[in-house]
Amino acid sequence: MSRVYTDRVAVRHNELDAFGRVYAAAYLRYLGQVAIDASTHAGFGSRWYDEVGVMWLVRRTSFAIEQPVGRDTVLDLSTWVEDFRRVRSHRRYEARTADGALVAHALTDWVLVDQLTGKPRRVPAEVEEAFGVATGTAAAARPPWQAPAPPAAPARSHHAVRFTDLDALAHVNNATYLDVLAEGVWAAWTPLGWAVDRFRQAGLAPTIASGDVEYLEPARYGDTLQAATWFQTVDDGLDAFQMLTRDDDPAPLVRAHTRWRWQPLAGRGWTAPPAELLAALGPLRAA
Repeated sequence: MSRVYTDRVAVRHNELDAFGRVYAAAYLRYLGQVAIDASTHAGFGSRWYDEVGVMWLVRRTSFAIEQPVGRDTVLDLSTWVEDFRRVRSHRRYEARTADGALVAHALTDWVLVDQLTGKPRRVPAEVEEAFGVATGTAAAARPPWQAPAPPAAPARSHHAVRFTDLDALAHVNNATYLDVLAEGVWAAWTPLGWAVDRFRQAGLAPTIASGDVEYLEPARYGDTLQAATWFQTVDDGLDAFQMLTRDDDPAPLVRAHTRWRWQPLAGRGWTAPPAELLAALGPLRAA
């Protein structure tokens, strides 16, 4: 393992959802910031990237939230580079509470690209050396993203890209995509009678417990995105599979697999999803 960088973050009020848990996308924002801070700490800050003319883009993120947390939580974030493969790099992350309990962990696949052309650039040897990873080191290959076939009519939702969705590259931020995808799941549940209030009345908090999101092409301001969503029941929750495209172009921008699980509002730990919800999802199940 390469050098580990650790920082601390306090959960902010605006990162809590309607059930008092931290939004899944907030964890991705924590990870993105700690990766930037780790690079800066190693001597590769924004000025270095501008002088060399390169930047890192996230191509795929997989994550697991072992225990959702709420207000007044302070998290210790650790990150390290797992490998360098010519133009790509795997980076791992962990988020723990002050007592060491594991809250979340993740793996991102980054690609180094030219700032002007967007084409991949070879990772400089000085970067490999600074992070303590042997040149040419490669972790085990990740399995390809997979999903069962969608039903004939998956749920569909739409999102007009806002200026505030963009990052400094004028692309939709990778964590924002997870917000859009989560909204697509809620848009599928709500017409079936399962909006926020019904979950609250049932004393249940649905949450994204894990995910695998692959970013294929960037979305930009002015695009209207369409999410196709379908489901598959699993022993410990509900899997949502989604394809994100532009309204006027069927080419996929993002494809995602998230696992949703439920917690009792009055406690912690996981519980079974509502049987009535699972029954109502019949037409939206994988083919």
